[in-house]
Amino acid sequence: MSNSASVGIAAFVVDRFGPRSVEVDTAPRVRGASVVKPLLFWVGAGAEPFATDPDGWEAIARPSVTVSDNDATAVLWSGVGEHGLLTELTDRAGVVWTTAGDGEHPALRLLVTAGELGQAYARLASDESRAAVLVRRWMRDVPTAQTFGLRKVAAETTGCSEGSVGVKCGWFGLQRAHAVVLVELGERTLGAAVTTARRVDPSDQARAQELSGDVSRLALAHNEVAGESIRHSTRRALERAAEL
Repeated sequence: MSNSASVGIAAFVVDRFGPRSVEVDTAPRVRGASVVKPLLFWVGAGAEPFATDPDGWEAIARPSVTVSDNDATAVLWSGVGEHGLLTELTDRAGVVWTTAGDGEHPALRLLVTAGELGQAYARLASDESRAAVLVRRWMRDVPTAQTFGLRKVAAETTGCSEGSVGVKCGWFGLQRAHAVVLVELGERTLGAAVTTARRVDPSDQARAQELSGDVSRLALAHNEVAGESIRHSTRRALERAAEL
C-alpha cells in the first residue's frame, strides 16, 4: 500500500469462554464491500422471506459467500430490507452499521471498522445454527484467487491445514481492500479482520473502470496494491488472537 494508506486490524477468538475481540490498529471507518456478505446472509437466514424458505436462502447465500455474487446479495437485501438486516445484525453482533454514499449497491456500502468486523465475525464464529455453520463452510470454499493468499498465511501462523481456514475478502476501485480470516482449531477458533483504504489517482480509477466486471482480474489488481499489507496485518492479528 502507498504511504497514504490507512490500515485497520482486529483479532478475535472463540473458545469455551465465548467470543472475544480486540482492535490491534485503528483506522477510519470505510465501506465494507464484499467482506460483509457472510454477516448479512447469517442474519438474513432468520428473517422473512427466507426464514420459511431455507432452500431459497441457500441458493443465494452460497454464491454470494463463495464467489461474491453481487446479484445474489441484492436479492437478500431487497427481500429482507435494509432496516431488517441491519437491526438483526445489531441484535446478533452488537454492532451498529449504516450505509452511506452511492456508486455501489447499498449492501456493499456499509461503513465498518476492523474492530467492528472482528466483533461481528466472532459472534458468527460462536454460533452453531445451521445458517452460521453453512456460512463458515462456504468461507472455506472461497476460491484461492479471491483470498489474497491468506489461507497460506493462516496455515503458517497457526500450524493448521489450509482446508480449515475460512476467508472472505472485499475490494472496490483500487481504493479499498479488506479481509476476514477464520481459523478453526478444534475447540478454538482464531480470527483476523483487516481493512485498508488508499487514495487513488486518475490512472488507478481508469484501470479499475477497465477491469470492472472481471472478478479475477480485479482481485489480482487489488492484490498488487494491498495484498502484501493485508497478509502482514493478518499474520499480526492471528498472533494476537492466539494470546487472547
